[in-house]
Amino acid sequence: MAKYIGILSGKGGVGKSTTAINLASALNYFDKDVTVVDGNLSTPNIGLYLGVPIVPINLHHVLRGEHHIFDSVYLHPAGMKIVPAGISIHDLKTCVPENMPPALAKLNNTSDFIIVDGAAGLGKEAFATIGSSEEIIVVTNPELPAITDAAKTVKICEELGKPVIGIVLTRTSPKNLDVSVNNIETIIEKPVIGIIPEDKAVRHSLVRKDAVVYTYPNSKAAIGYKRLAANILGQHYEPEVIRKEGWLFNVLKKLGI
Repeated sequence: MAKYIGILSGKGGVGKSTTAINLASALNYFDKDVTVVDGNLSTPNIGLYLGVPIVPINLHHVLRGEHHIFDSVYLHPAGMKIVPAGISIHDLKTCVPENMPPALAKLNNTSDFIIVDGAAGLGKEAFATIGSSEEIIVVTNPELPAITDAAKTVKICEELGKPVIGIVLTRTSPKNLDVSVNNIETIIEKPVIGIIPEDKAVRHSLVRKDAVVYTYPNSKAAIGYKRLAANILGQHYEPEVIRKEGWLFNVLKKLGI
């Protein structure tokens, strides 16, 4: 039986899709079978971020009743499975968000976790993600407008009977932490279960069309996502200590000393 987790945000540009991809990769790092579904039907990014913007059968084909959901599942080289959405104007115009919950329910016995990357905001697509999920994670930046929108998202999810297991703060640094973690938890009334530092490795991983967890496994962001996954799994995680060698060590090593 899979656990369905929806990834939502009150506003765009906070790292929601990046979080969906890297949470999935981090869960896979802990030997879990994971499928990532691009539930952002109007402006899908999962396929773009992972180097497969166009596939023969995508989620839109499934929601139009043209194919079974199994036909839209692809194995990414990183180890996780993905269900991309279509990026064409035709796909946008023929979007049927209401068909997503029953379609995704058919994936129940195929993975340990189904991660659904929802659309930003609180439109029909976001509601389809809520309806497809058992639990919700809300992603936000540590900035007051984003936090306010995140709080609205939490309230809507709870009104619909879907528990929000926590908040993920992305792109954090001492310079941009407008609101403290304690105050964020007070405002949103949910625990912060993941803190992802601002990290250039995230952008570099997007260029390489892969998750930062695999492309830069020892980066600050990758460690943050592994800690998030460990938190969800109820496991303890300690990052590997990477020893940085100086120039003298490298010279002696070349000399065989």
